[in-house]
Amino acid sequence: MGPPAPPILCALVALAWALLGCVNAQRDCTGCPQLSGGLIAGLVLGDLLLTLLIALAVYCLASKIHHRRRALETSQGEAKPQPLEMESPYQEWLHLATN
Repeated sequence: MGPPAPPILCALVALAWALLGCVNAQRDCTGCPQLSGGLIAGLVLGDLLLTLLIALAVYCLASKIHHRRRALETSQGEAKPQPLEMESPYQEWLHLATN
């Protein structure tokens, strides 16, 4: 025989059992509204449009913040250091071989 189940697990199982019992009791759908295909398509397209608008708003805000930071850095004279150009050892070898 295994260890006893925690009381929270028993409570969750009992709650799920009660909810599933209620759902099974409500299978009679004589007064339920019917969803048409156009309504479902409108909901899906509206959701996609709203998602695109949110993504566009986030992109615009992020680009404004980026530009504002860059302008603040350049106005304070804290420009990014330029990377050092290093000569390749192959260029030196090529130079010695051609002379």
